[in-house]
Amino acid sequence: MIEMKQIFPILLILLCSFYMTASDTTIVFKQVSHADIFELAKKENKGVMLYFHFDGCGACAQMEKTAFKDNKVADLFNSHFVNLDINILKEEGAEVNKLYDVKLYPTFLFFDKDGNELHRIVGVFSPEEFHEQGRSAILSDANLSNYKRLYASGIREVDFLFDYSYMLRNASELDSTVVNEYLDLIEEKDYRLEKNIKYMYEFCIHKNNFFLPYNNPKSSFLIENKELFYEYLDRDQVRTRVAFILIDATYKAIADSDEETFNELISALEEFDIGERYLFKEMDGRITAMLNSRNLILTAKLQYYDKVGDKSQYFNVLNAYLDKIWDDGSELNSFAWGVFEQAQDDEIEKVETALRCSARSIELENNYANNDTYAWLLYKSGELKKALSQANKAVEVAKKNNEDYSETQVLIDRISREK
Repeated sequence: MIEMKQIFPILLILLCSFYMTASDTTIVFKQVSHADIFELAKKENKGVMLYFHFDGCGACAQMEKTAFKDNKVADLFNSHFVNLDINILKEEGAEVNKLYDVKLYPTFLFFDKDGNELHRIVGVFSPEEFHEQGRSAILSDANLSNYKRLYASGIREVDFLFDYSYMLRNASELDSTVVNEYLDLIEEKDYRLEKNIKYMYEFCIHKNNFFLPYNNPKSSFLIENKELFYEYLDRDQVRTRVAFILIDATYKAIADSDEETFNELISALEEFDIGERYLFKEMDGRITAMLNSRNLILTAKLQYYDKVGDKSQYFNVLNAYLDKIWDDGSELNSFAWGVFEQAQDDEIEKVETALRCSARSIELENNYANNDTYAWLLYKSGELKKALSQANKAVEVAKKNNEDYSETQVLIDRISREK
């Protein structure tokens, strides 16, 4: 018979064994300071992976729940790297974050044991993708540092630029130069290849920057061959990208008073002026931009005729626009506020029209924003007494709904000084 004092050591050994095994199913982060991490890496003859995150970061939590707990990922990262988590909200973490100038989270930096940066990735990755990124960091010819070195040395082969684009994207360092260098090298017949269709789709607009603007032959290919893109990609998102490209070009034409290009773009916009919003989704499904397509053409024409000083056409279009939005309090308020911000003091007719729209918006929706706009417009028109009264009404509405009314208070203080 085994006595209890003999059983306890056996249980203890079993429990320790269990926890050692369990740790192998997730990335193990060392409990050392950043100052000691590279010395530890030299002792263990491993690289270093720094994980930058903060409490409350949803994307960080997603990585911790998925990729970090994948067996293949854990085995690779624990075998080849000394891993250190950097919580940027903690004292040491904040200082380390400054040292590496990390701005987006989560960010993963990979180093050799001597502290040379090899690879960098930003954002959320599936377990398979994260495993592949770890392998890239290990392989001397597949990491970002080596690709940067090759690019700096003048390498511009088409396959190299394709892969380099995605490496820079993953590191949040991609700019339009590399994208256009790649697209300039491929022949027109290759535009129709699936990988190039997806490439143009993803990088025509990147981080709200237009890498393929309207006058670029590749964006023209996208605009003219939308149906081809529909075969591989979400139809609504293809249309969203085209709509964004056209609108961006339209407002550039307005800024340049370019009548020919403006009229060409107005024609192209007709099929997108459908009274719905376009939500721009990244490849991972995140919504990062929105285009309100209600009255796209009328609002563009208002901007154009205002810019070129054609008052007759401006007010003709304005009347048509107001007919369409007269029962939409939010749209009326947006228009009225735009006039407040842009109209000159001598543009009395514009301000008077905006006052009518603002008053109508309050009839439809007696909320704080609409009342605040009306107060500011009254002030702009020189009616200080009415403006003050309206500003106080706006404050009352804000207080009822527990809203911030600091901007209206600025107006009240301004009027008080001027009376």
